[in-house]
Amino acid sequence: MAIKKVAVAMGGYSSEFEISLQSGTVVCASLNPEKYEAFPIHILKEGWFYVAPDGKRYPINKEDFSFNNGSETIVPDIVFNTIHGTPGEDGIMGAYWDLIELKQTSTGFYSAALSFNKRDCLSVLKNFGIKCANSYYVNQGTDIPVDAIIKTVGLPCFVKPSRAGSSFGVSKVHTLEELLPAMEKAYEQDSQIMIETALVGPEISVGLYPFKG
Repeated sequence: MAIKKVAVAMGGYSSEFEISLQSGTVVCASLNPEKYEAFPIHILKEGWFYVAPDGKRYPINKEDFSFNNGSETIVPDIVFNTIHGTPGEDGIMGAYWDLIELKQTSTGFYSAALSFNKRDCLSVLKNFGIKCANSYYVNQGTDIPVDAIIKTVGLPCFVKPSRAGSSFGVSKVHTLEELLPAMEKAYEQDSQIMIETALVGPEISVGLYPFKG
């Protein structure tokens, strides 16, 4: 069996890029070298690069996501997407990889874009009868109807960016005086924010174990 060339995409354009670099490094170290050859690919605002073991960076050819490793041109067989936040979790990279017909490990770009935007995702879920916390949406630069927000969601409430992860920009607000500072904090991450009723109850996490057939 030929060893597959896996481009491990990591980084991104959000506050989560450092966490993503750690995730990608773990994936590169964990892939079975007898089956896969891993190539760390940094997707950053300053550019896209393959990072060689000696730290040297080689630019990515965006026509087919290929790159030079110092001795030859590598065209990956598949992309392992470990980008946190935009443009990896929101479907942007997924749409690009679909366009150049390169296989990738993430969900389809539409599902990624929908689930990444909390506002849009809740709008869809509510139409299917799924119970969600009361929420109020505000765009940066518009008036802030404090009375209407509190009437809708009450206190305590959570203020969060609509398109961000890893709890960046998220605040729990207990008093009216805490609301505006919490919104400014959320705006540092996204121009769209949402305020939700704080639900009291146990938090449940679901563990998943990959099946190896």
